[in-house]
Amino acid sequence: MVLGKSSVGKTYLALALLNAACRRDYTARFFRTDDLAARLAVMDYHDPKRVQFINQITTTDLLVLDDFLTTPISADTANVLFNILAAREERGSTMVTSQFNPEEWYTSMADKVVAESLLNRLVGGAEIINLDGPNMRLKPTMS
Repeated sequence: MVLGKSSVGKTYLALALLNAACRRDYTARFFRTDDLAARLAVMDYHDPKRVQFINQITTTDLLVLDDFLTTPISADTANVLFNILAAREERGSTMVTSQFNPEEWYTSMADKVVAESLLNRLVGGAEIINLDGPNMRLKPTMS
């Protein structure tokens, strides 16, 4: 987990680690969590392309979920994320970036049982990197 305030470089670090994994011939997928949720929401549940898409996410060596739970997700999306993370256990690495601490993620999911199960899979045994520093998007002023 890479945690820190907005624009401190969480996504930059996650992409650098993803790039390093790819250079070592690992498979990797990167999604902004909101974009992944929206993509899953419009795919028909029984569509073979949806099953194939979820299988690709489940079996990749490194899955990066950027801006994790910065906005609430539906119960259906939370269930799909839970199933993906459950299937990934012991199969691959999952990295999340977030402005919020894991305790705050519970408020983004309506079903607290699913939230507990999903977050337990992410937090249990996770390495947590807390980034602190200046806003990387602001240009330094010339003195």
